Amino acid sequence: MLFFGREDIYIGYSINEFSKVRGILESKGIKYTYKVINQSEQWLGQGTLRGNFGSIGMNKSYEKQYVISVKKKDSENAIFWVNSVLHP
Repeated sequence: MLFFGREDIYIGYSINEFSKVRGILESKGIKYTYKVINQSEQWLGQGTLRGNFGSIGMNKSYEKQYVISVKKKDSENAIFWVNSVLHP
C-alpha cells in the first residue's frame, strides 16, 4: 500500500520472516517502519472479535499480521534484499 510516500514491502504472518526482513534492512542501512496487527483484537460491535466469539477455531498462526514499509525511493533496493533473505 502506498501511503504518504511509503510502500509496504513485506506483509506476512510469520514472526521468523518478520525478524529476517528487519535484520536484512537494518544490516543494509535501509530505514523502515513496521506495524503488528492483531486480528483477534479488532473491534466488532460492542467488543473485540475474541471477546464476542472466543478463540475456539482461530488459527493462532494467523492471529498477528506483520507489515514493514519503507520510503518509496528505497523500495526497489529493499525488495531486492527482502527477496534475497526470504527466497535464497
